[in-house]
Amino acid sequence: MRVTSQMNNPMLMMPQNSIMNQKEPAQLNNNRVTENPVKVSISQEGYEHIRSSLQQNGQETYDMVVRKIELSKKVRVMNYGYDLSMKAVELNEAASENGTKALSVADRANGYISAYASMYDEIVKGYENGTREIYVEDEFGIHRLTKEEELKALDEAYKREVDDFVAMEKANEQAYAIVTEAVKKIASIKSGSGASVSETDNSKAMEQHKVPENLKGRMLSAADIFKQNYAAFNPDTDSLSQILSRVKIS
Repeated sequence: MRVTSQMNNPMLMMPQNSIMNQKEPAQLNNNRVTENPVKVSISQEGYEHIRSSLQQNGQETYDMVVRKIELSKKVRVMNYGYDLSMKAVELNEAASENGTKALSVADRANGYISAYASMYDEIVKGYENGTREIYVEDEFGIHRLTKEEELKALDEAYKREVDDFVAMEKANEQAYAIVTEAVKKIASIKSGSGASVSETDNSKAMEQHKVPENLKGRMLSAADIFKQNYAAFNPDTDSLSQILSRVKIS
């Protein structure tokens, strides 16, 4: 990352009194000390040494540039939060059978946990079999990510997504309660009977929008429990779905 800086005009930062008390440029010039230039002589042997060094350094710089160009072709912009949320949407869409089946807040939360588990498994297996190479560019230049760096980034992204998801679902719950109450009042006025909205249908709808208690803590805890179980994961006898069944939010 290239960092540039600009120096502000020092005159703009000076108090007014300091500006008025400054000496005129002519006075400043009279106080300057004039130094005699120093003559430096370099032998022919010295010139040859400098030329050789420049050639060597130039070759090293060229090699570095070529390597940087090659690495830049592998650079990817990683957005773990976006990938995680898109995978969760995909899983929830499949779970709802393309929208024909209503999902509860807990169901959708489990979609995020499953998305996290899927990405975690993909990262770990990619490094184990040597097929995963992720290069990124930051202020330190281009470098290849390690498994630990990716898993840390995934954890941080998951926490942010959980925060956003829970906040969104709580807002939806409140909004739905307000709308439902308004609909009931309108229906009651129109019918004059005091209530015409099906209590059964209303109860089911409210249940779908109800945010489970301590949802954020439970989602974060589910990820931690998943990692603990994954550490003892045996691909020959275990499956990812088996591990997820132990951390599912109900």
